Amino acid sequence: MIHAPDSNSAQTGKVKTPRAISWDHGRAAFKLIVQHKSSADPNSYAVWFAYASQSHPALNTDLDEVLAENGGITAAEIQQLFDTYLRDRGGAEANLETISRAIEDKVAGAQSLVSEAISSTDEYVSSLDRAKQQLPVGSTREQVVGAIEGIIEQGEASKKSALGVQSALQTTHSEISQLSTRVGKVRETLMRDSVTELINRQKFVSLLEEKSAEALANGYSLTVLILSLKNVQALNDSAGMDISEFIVKSVSEIMTRSVGNKGVCARFSGSVFGIILPRSAYGDASKVARTIIDELEIFKLMKRPSGTLVGYITCNIGGSSLRPGIAPDDLIKLATEQARQVRVADKSAIKFDLKNQQAA
Repeated sequence: MIHAPDSNSAQTGKVKTPRAISWDHGRAAFKLIVQHKSSADPNSYAVWFAYASQSHPALNTDLDEVLAENGGITAAEIQQLFDTYLRDRGGAEANLETISRAIEDKVAGAQSLVSEAISSTDEYVSSLDRAKQQLPVGSTREQVVGAIEGIIEQGEASKKSALGVQSALQTTHSEISQLSTRVGKVRETLMRDSVTELINRQKFVSLLEEKSAEALANGYSLTVLILSLKNVQALNDSAGMDISEFIVKSVSEIMTRSVGNKGVCARFSGSVFGIILPRSAYGDASKVARTIIDELEIFKLMKRPSGTLVGYITCNIGGSSLRPGIAPDDLIKLATEQARQVRVADKSAIKFDLKNQQAA
């Protein structure tokens, strides 16, 4: 863990200027890049600078956890930390604000159109009252004809106005629907991991809360799996290049294919993934986990021509099952703890929190 340089110089007793402190953080960042064999690109520098300056405590916590788990950090993990904590999302947020204001304007316009329709109706009713007053008992034929013509004229005007309002309302409704769709797409983008396109942890927790409530209400099971990849850094070293982004993308595809329409996959941080499996007890979840482990066999790196195994990927998978009185966050913590308990370097393993489960 790197601590920010002290603002007081031990040698001179002078308070360091912000510029001097920034230089200290910059030098520390470059040392960390060299120490952890990270790429010297802008995103990597930004992550290590933020780490050295402790400007984002949550980033430091996640990065420390990755280092503790793997003894190093990959390019894919650096990229996710940058996307999560440092990427400027102001453009997307400004876009949301612009769309929201446009929707408000359209709604206000629709309200104005409705008010216009009501006013037109009120005016037509008033014209009928006036016509009634103009037709006392014993009115002549000419008076009756004149009153009727007035009513018809006012009715035609009201009809024309109503058709115009109806057309304008339909257009406004269509525009509001289009804007709402755009809002949904922007929000969905903010909830996805940029490397794998899986949902992120925030969205995962939100969905887990929803699916858990549904499962408890209907009395069926739900299992959470936490998958942690191992040996990614070692495989990078064996390959002579950082292939972590390729690995993470490939694993996300394996998970998505293995889970199918049975559940939802997410990428948490680094090489940690989450899976929600509604209507699945441990037996069903175990089959999904085993399928993922078997497919990881594709990541074996063989030395030619001897065929010697020089690199491979394994994973540890932990699971927890929904039961009354347990919060969604606790399900994730329990599954994570199970995964940590079976973290063995040379093979993949699965472990479930063996407590009472709801019936599938």
